[in-house]
Amino acid sequence: MRFRVLFAIIGLVFFATASRATDLTIGSADNFNCYPFTCNDSGTSTGQSAEYQQVYGSSAFSGITTFNTLTFYDSYTASQGFNAGPIIPGTYAISFFYTAATPGSIDPTLAPNEGTSIGAFSSLQVDQPLTFSDSISFAGNTLSYDPTMGNLLMDVIVTDQANVQNDGNNGYLDMDSSGVNIGSAYDVSSVGDGANSFGLVTGFTAVPEPSSLLLLGTGLLGLGPLLRRRIRLV
Repeated sequence: MRFRVLFAIIGLVFFATASRATDLTIGSADNFNCYPFTCNDSGTSTGQSAEYQQVYGSSAFSGITTFNTLTFYDSYTASQGFNAGPIIPGTYAISFFYTAATPGSIDPTLAPNEGTSIGAFSSLQVDQPLTFSDSISFAGNTLSYDPTMGNLLMDVIVTDQANVQNDGNNGYLDMDSSGVNIGSAYDVSSVGDGANSFGLVTGFTAVPEPSSLLLLGTGLLGLGPLLRRRIRLV
């Protein structure tokens, strides 16, 4: 009887651990950047203001990575005396692709960087400036990335973004400028395109979905009678 209880507990712990799956941060902040979330150099708040891409080297991932939450940071930015955030109003359509581009050779024309689609993460509608401290997380669809199939590309299409110029008075997010694991490219209306060996420090997390939590709770409830019976038998 004791072993049955032990196996039940082990099974529930394994399920809870597996449901979390991924908790990975790529990049080490040493600078700051405002594209695509905290500034708008297009000169207008109507229509598409920017498309931003960021490539993550496959070597930064230890294996197949499942995620449904993205996190961006501003703790380093704040420590350097610069405005940290906020995420300015706009719509941010985020998708992920496999790519042959690397942090040091991402194409500024953007389209050639997109390989096989992994999927649409989310279309984030921000109606009011989102202020935060240290980090901000966005939930979306659950996606799975296999690093053996190429590097990972994040594509962000920004529309109807508040007209906040990058003039030093806007906010910024933490950036890694080493070019080791992250690189970025952008096309900003009225500014043009460009590519850099740096990008936003990004967290990838798999948060248990409600159905998974319900299953875990059901398992715990089912364990109750087993534990009570064991107590009576002792």
